[in-house]
Amino acid sequence: MSDLPSEILQLTRLESLSMENGGFLSSLPSVIGSLASLTYLSIASAVSGGTIPSSFGRLKKLRHLNLDSNNLEGAVPPFLSSLTALTHLSLSGNKLDSSIPTKLKTLQKLAKIELTGNQLSGSIGPLTLLPRLDRINVAFNSLNSSLPASLGNLKRLSQLFLQGNAISGSLPSSISKLGNLIYLTLRANNISGSIPRGIGSLRNLKSFRDLSYNAISGSLPSTLGSLKSLIMLDVRSARLNGSLPTSLSKLKALEYILLSDNQLSSSFPGFLANISSLTMIDMASNEINGSLPSSLGAFSNLAKLDLANNSISGGIPESISLLTQMWNLYLAGNSLSGSLPASMSKLTSLESIDLRRNNLSGPLPPSVFNWTMSAVFLSENHFEGDLPAYLGDYPAEILVDSTLTCPLDGTNCSSQLKELAARVYSNGFCRVVCPSFCQTCIAPPADPSGGDSGGGDGGGLGGGLGGGGLGGGLGRGLGGGLGSSSIGEFGSSGGLVTSSRFGSSFGWLSNKEARKRGKRLH
Repeated sequence: MSDLPSEILQLTRLESLSMENGGFLSSLPSVIGSLASLTYLSIASAVSGGTIPSSFGRLKKLRHLNLDSNNLEGAVPPFLSSLTALTHLSLSGNKLDSSIPTKLKTLQKLAKIELTGNQLSGSIGPLTLLPRLDRINVAFNSLNSSLPASLGNLKRLSQLFLQGNAISGSLPSSISKLGNLIYLTLRANNISGSIPRGIGSLRNLKSFRDLSYNAISGSLPSTLGSLKSLIMLDVRSARLNGSLPTSLSKLKALEYILLSDNQLSSSFPGFLANISSLTMIDMASNEINGSLPSSLGAFSNLAKLDLANNSISGGIPESISLLTQMWNLYLAGNSLSGSLPASMSKLTSLESIDLRRNNLSGPLPPSVFNWTMSAVFLSENHFEGDLPAYLGDYPAEILVDSTLTCPLDGTNCSSQLKELAARVYSNGFCRVVCPSFCQTCIAPPADPSGGDSGGGDGGGLGGGLGGGGLGGGLGRGLGGGLGSSSIGEFGSSGGLVTSSRFGSSFGWLSNKEARKRGKRLH
């Protein structure tokens, strides 16, 4: 239907009208414009399309207007400028495709504007004429102009969300005037140039999130050390160079440093160890060099450390055993040497570790595998000696060098070892490390679906698992849990693979992180 029940239209003194999540209107009823006493109107996820009726411009007392998620098309109507009592305007999740009308400058009482998820183009310039704005959310549109210097006029602004547009140019120096700003998000635009030194004036800023996926260049300014409320520093996938300023050690509230995929150089910033709140450091894919400091263990609350794909050399310091809160440790693609410290067995919270493509050597300390992890990647190193037999008991994704010695020779096919073998089928222990033992002592598990279990043997190991086999490296076995849904490739030294617990997103990572991690696994 397109009209309201006639009974509602008789409520001439009605002040509040809310219709949400109904989907029962074919279009916005123009007769709502006759409810002149309305101060609050919310029609969200209730309309299948259409435009905003011009009659809405007659609601002079309206303070709150929410028309989110209604598939509305056309322009942001200039007649909204007549609603001068508005303090909250929300038109998110529609298909509005105009620029932001300059006529909206008459909405001098407006405090919050939500326009996210439309197809708006042009500039946010008209919004800078509304001095009472506290929140601007125009994320995920097609805004394609630069940020105006007049942005500095919004002295009350505390939240600015601009991610997912095509905003170009550099950050205006006037951004330093936004002294009440708490959240700033600029992710995935075309912003270039350097971060202005005046950013240090934003003393209330908690989240400098996110200059990621822009073309920001230069070094991080030392003035960032003045942002005492900062919790997250996120400038991934930009063009930053140089080293981290030592002034960052003053940020006692900082929890996340996310600076991967840049060109940062110098050594690992050990000076950050005095920030006890720090839980995540991601500086993967930079040009970090030197060795890991002996004081690494001072990062006592660190849960994730990602330094993959840098130029770090030397050994893994013994003090790493002090990182007892660590969940994820990624040091792949460096030049680390020496053996694994036996004290790493103390990292009992560790869920995943990736040390591939280094120069690590020596035997694998048995105590290290006290870990109860979901993923262990150790291939493309120079480990030697026996692989602990109980690796086969891991419900994990395991990638090791095929040069390691199998501790099982196939002469003892006890029931206990057969039980072990039933488990090792799921992580590739048979395929890579102990094929002779498995061929002698174990028959491939029956295919519960009744399908063909005679898939390719990938070099001697028969069996299909779900009709897909383990052939060619990993195949499609385990009912689809391997191959395309996980790593599905061997490293250059012939390592393996996986378990079906991971599915398409590796299980232990979010979907987004899994996709990113997947790009680094080879």
